[in-house]
Amino acid sequence: MNPSLLRLIKTLAILLTALPMASLNSKEAQALEGDWELGALPAAFMMPSFDIYGAGTELFARYDVIDGLSLNAGAGFYGAQQTTLQKPLGLYTLRAGVFYALDVLQWVPGIGINLSALFSESRLHNFHRDGHGMGIDFDLYVQYRGIRHLGIGIFASYHLVFIDADYITAGLSISWYSGMF
Repeated sequence: MNPSLLRLIKTLAILLTALPMASLNSKEAQALEGDWELGALPAAFMMPSFDIYGAGTELFARYDVIDGLSLNAGAGFYGAQQTTLQKPLGLYTLRAGVFYALDVLQWVPGIGINLSALFSESRLHNFHRDGHGMGIDFDLYVQYRGIRHLGIGIFASYHLVFIDADYITAGLSISWYSGMF
């Protein structure tokens, strides 16, 4: 079986098993319909297959179409370095997709899937052909919304790039949201 397809199947399996666990104790949950969420994701960037590590941030916007289901769009920049060759690397990301958040009182776990584009200003063409690539991102997310219009949480994303090397981002989420529980 194709290794990229196998990685995609494994990632989907992990996300699908996480969803039922997130639904525990949801009987007191309230709707998030019509809400906006704007935020930043300061994060670590890891591309283990090429020994590339760094940090950066993404900015995102979500609109809750129906309770639990949101449209998601974001853009980010990561500054990284290839540790063996000591070469700097700048990566820009754009992504759009859907996000499912299960509002459980003040704790909001969620999963997302996005179509993404990756642009590089690096000369290391051995990991991104022509300086760009496309892929699918899988997100896991838990946020605490106990403060009026403010959410603070953690997230992890696995970025499955179609042709080139996959990468992982993980970090904090800080966001403003329009609705209240």
